[in-house]
Amino acid sequence: MLPRFYAPDLDDDRSVVTLPRDEARHLARVLRLAAGDEVTVFNGRGAEFRAVVETAVRDTAVLRLMDALPVPDAPPVQMVLVQAILKGGSMDDAVRDATMMGVESIEPLLTAHTDVKASAVKRPEIVDRWNRVALASVKQSRRSTLPRIHPPRSFDEWIAAPSAGIILIFVEPSADCAPQSLKSLLDHDVPARAAVLLGPEGGWSAAEVAQALATGAMAVSLGPLTLRAESMPVAALAALNALWAQP
Repeated sequence: MLPRFYAPDLDDDRSVVTLPRDEARHLARVLRLAAGDEVTVFNGRGAEFRAVVETAVRDTAVLRLMDALPVPDAPPVQMVLVQAILKGGSMDDAVRDATMMGVESIEPLLTAHTDVKASAVKRPEIVDRWNRVALASVKQSRRSTLPRIHPPRSFDEWIAAPSAGIILIFVEPSADCAPQSLKSLLDHDVPARAAVLLGPEGGWSAAEVAQALATGAMAVSLGPLTLRAESMPVAALAALNALWAQP
């Protein structure tokens, strides 16, 4: 496969594009590409082109666009991952895996059992890091769009104005609310949009589950086993994509 680069300024009506500094540095200094080498370039909004390097000098790289390339189909449902913030690198893993699974956006939440300080995760550089993780996942998975990553906010703030569409809160099998299986979703029309709520390492509090159900959320689970919090994004999103992709 050709090396792949991100250029947010890429438009269909342009013949050349200049890469952002970090992407240019990776092209020239890490991969050591030079004028005449072929690459692909995408804008994170659904457009991708085969291109040829015109200039690659230090932190500057200019590409000449050649052919528009086909891009993978979007998932059948626009999904928003509403993820309780996980400790350390586990949150990076959640962002990476959710991006790979095609979510439209990621909304990090501070919850009753979140084991991180609010002051630590509300620093601008934290969201910047998550955006870099998402970009790396987009490039690796050959996805053509970048998910939007919102600044962290509290569960109470989110639940006061939840996303439009169906709301699914994944709970542990032992939850008091008697969660439904994902198969029960087959009894409903495929939604255009879904908010997927995943809890922290300590799970949701009873009050949070009650609040979610009061807003019309459906409590669901992946079965009788309890999965690790960092495993849930890829497991839950893959299951939903497969379920809703059925004819």
